[in-house]
Amino acid sequence: MVWGTIIAAYLFLAGLSAGAFLTSSYISRKYPKAVTVRMTGRLISPILMGIGLLLLIVDAEAGLKNPLRFIYLFTNINSVMTIGTYFISFFMLAAFYVALMELLKKDVNKWVEYIGVVFAIGTAIYTGFLIGVIATVPLWNTAILPILFVVSALSTGIAGTLLVSGIVNKQVVHQVISVKKIHLSLLAVEVFLIFTMFLITSTSNEAAAESVASLLVGEYSMIFWIALIAVGLLLPIVIESLELINARKMSQTIEGLQVAAAGSHSIAGTLVTETSVLIGGFTLRFLLLAAAVPIAFL
Repeated sequence: MVWGTIIAAYLFLAGLSAGAFLTSSYISRKYPKAVTVRMTGRLISPILMGIGLLLLIVDAEAGLKNPLRFIYLFTNINSVMTIGTYFISFFMLAAFYVALMELLKKDVNKWVEYIGVVFAIGTAIYTGFLIGVIATVPLWNTAILPILFVVSALSTGIAGTLLVSGIVNKQVVHQVISVKKIHLSLLAVEVFLIFTMFLITSTSNEAAAESVASLLVGEYSMIFWIALIAVGLLLPIVIESLELINARKMSQTIEGLQVAAAGSHSIAGTLVTETSVLIGGFTLRFLLLAAAVPIAFL
């Protein structure tokens, strides 16, 4: 494994944090009365990013044994890591400010939130570019990877926000029907991107073919097909689809919010769906790191 599990967790949490912030920003405009969902996204975003950065610091390869490397991260302007460091820094400042205003029950400065949205998107993209620029690992060095990581970040961000919101109030997640529709679309796109990336990458060279083979039929195939595809993607797609079909049949408009009719506020589907998506999001990043085979140079 070129990079360790801690890096996979960092990439996962960074994307999840950015996705949660973007979800809360969308909720604040689309569903202003869905306060619980909005608050949840805004509060968990800086917390998750902080945990991810802590993991990065703890990881020996990230500079624990050489703290001066962190200073170098801010000064090497030609490095993708430096660009990403600035993205994350500005995003963290904006996310912390928005969360603080939420806790203080004060209005959020819209310009700060807009800046947060821009750098949240930048952070999500960066998690893909961080490993995607490594040309010696063909599984990573593809234009599809950053797109895949952005889609996954949005998907896990929605999942994390809805999961915590549902635990707090089981009815509130049924107030944001369009978010669930977006979520379903993202999951379908993610499946398409994964197999498209494998199809294109596997034909590039021997190292790439070996990486893809280890995921589809080799060492990591069981984790890939069960944890990522079955649990992390297909199961949420099925449950989310059934919930949306049920909501469409039984929905009614209450105070401008489309909610499911009384008696349909089951939290079980939400808990299973969103937990599965989070499992899939981490598994995706773990597998891409674990299965990476570098090009052999003679």
